[in-house]
Amino acid sequence: MTMLDAATAPAPYYSRGLRARFNVDRIRLEQAQADVLLNGGKYADIEYDIDEAKYRARSAARLKAGGLPTSVPEGWPRKLSGPLVWGSNSFPCEDQYVYHLTQADKVEILSALSFFKSQKLDSQKVTKYLFPLPNLGPILSSIRNDIYFGKGFHIIRGLNPDDYPLADLTTIYLGLSSYIASRRGRQDQRGSMLIHVMQRGDQSAESTLHDNIYSSDKPFHTDTVTDTLCLFTQELASSGGRSVFASAWTVYNELAATRPDLIHTLAAPDWPFDTYGRDPPFYRRALMYYHDNNLITSFSRRLLVGHAPFTPRSKNIPGLTEAQAEALDAVHFIAKKHEIKPRMERGDIRFVNNLGLLHRREAFENVQGTKPRHLVRIWLNNDEGMCWNLPRPLRLAWARVFDDDFEEGTDKRGRYWDYAPLRHPVTGRVLNTGGSCD
Repeated sequence: MTMLDAATAPAPYYSRGLRARFNVDRIRLEQAQADVLLNGGKYADIEYDIDEAKYRARSAARLKAGGLPTSVPEGWPRKLSGPLVWGSNSFPCEDQYVYHLTQADKVEILSALSFFKSQKLDSQKVTKYLFPLPNLGPILSSIRNDIYFGKGFHIIRGLNPDDYPLADLTTIYLGLSSYIASRRGRQDQRGSMLIHVMQRGDQSAESTLHDNIYSSDKPFHTDTVTDTLCLFTQELASSGGRSVFASAWTVYNELAATRPDLIHTLAAPDWPFDTYGRDPPFYRRALMYYHDNNLITSFSRRLLVGHAPFTPRSKNIPGLTEAQAEALDAVHFIAKKHEIKPRMERGDIRFVNNLGLLHRREAFENVQGTKPRHLVRIWLNNDEGMCWNLPRPLRLAWARVFDDDFEEGTDKRGRYWDYAPLRHPVTGRVLNTGGSCD
C-alpha cells in the first residue's frame, strides 16, 4: 500500500483484534455474497423523520398482498410478562421512578468526593470503591436492580449543577453512576467517553439549519451499544425537550397479537447498519432478539436510514426493504401509544435499560440569551452479573465499545474525556454534539 493509499483508506470500524476474535472477515464475505441476491437493488422510500402517511400506505399494501406469517418465530413467546411490560398509565406517581436525594445523601456525596480527591486522580478514574457511599450506596444498588430486572428506568434527583466546579460535578455523576455499572464506553470513532447532547450554538447558516433540525421531535430508538444509558441533565431547554420512554416488551406484545410477521422481520439478521465511511462500510444484524428468556431490542434509526442533510445514508450500500421500513415505523407508532414522559429538572441523572426500553426526545426551544439544553451522555456496562446475556452480534458490538484498549500505533481508538463541550476557538461552535449514537 502506498502512503497515499494509507492516508485515504477508510478508518477501520473494528480493530484487528476484534476482527480475529469474532471472525468478522468471514461474516463480511458471506454477507457480501448474500447482498448480490438481495432485493434486486430496490429499496423502500423511508427517511429519518417519520412519515405517517407513507407508513399507513405501506402497511395497507403489504397486508393486501398477503402471505405474511401469522404467528411469532419458533421459540419466541406469544406474550411477554413481568415488570418490563408497562404502559403510559402504569406509574401515576413520579415517586415510583424518582429517587430524591436527601440532605444526608448530599453530605455523604461531599464526603465521598473529598475522599476521591485525596487520591489525586482525574474524575474519570472514579469507581464506587473510590467514591464510598455507605448509606446511599445500598439505595443505588436497589436502583440498579430496578434498571436491569425491574421496570427499566430510574431518575436520581436533587443535585444542583451550580453547587460544584465542573471537575467535581463530573466526579459526582460518574461516581453515582458507577454504582449502577462500572464500565464506560466509547461513543464515537474518536473515542469520546462523554457526549454533550446539545445544539452547536453559533450563528452560522449551517449551524442554524443544524440546530433547527436537531431540536425537532426525534423518533424512538435505542443507543445501540450500551446496556444502561445514563443522561446527566446539566441545563434544561426553555420549553419542551423531555426524554420519553417506552417499553420494547410492551411493543412486542402488541406486535405479537396484531402483526407477528413484523417480529419475523425485526428478528432477521439482515438489517444494514451504516458505518459512515469506515471499513466495512456497513454491517448486518437483527434489531430484535429473544435470547436467554429476555427480549432485546437494539437499533439506531440514523444508522439504518441516515439523517439528511448532515448525515445522509452512505452511497452504494443496501437500503431497507418494504418489510423492514414498515417494521421500523411500526415500532415507533406502537411505542408512542404506550410512552411515558417524565418531568425533567436540572441535575437529574437518568438511567435507562437500553436493552429493554426505547426512548425518544420531544422537540424543544432554546430562547436566545438563556443557557441551552445540555445533557451529558454516558454509555454504561455492568460486568458484575447484571447485564443481560447478549447474542453474538451484540457481544461484538459491546466488545468494540467497552473492551478495546488504546495502544499507540494500532488501529484501536483512544479515550477522550471532555468534561465540557469542545468548541471552535473563533466561532464558539460546539464541535462534538450528540445527535444519535455511533
